[in-house]
Amino acid sequence: MDQQSKLEELEIKTESHIVQCEERWKTNFNRLDDIDFALRRIEARTMAVGGGLIVFLAGLIVTLLIGN
Repeated sequence: MDQQSKLEELEIKTESHIVQCEERWKTNFNRLDDIDFALRRIEARTMAVGGGLIVFLAGLIVTLLIGN
């Protein structure tokens, strides 16, 4: 192989590598978006449950204080 053919082969491999990496990054960003959405949902549910628990316990305390 001469230098020119080696250079052309290297350019082809490099271009192929760039295309594959771009596709992998797109896939990774899509996965990260899905994970971010799921975490936001979990956070919202946790906040709702925590708020409900606080309201329930506050009501329980008020009931116990008024009942006596």
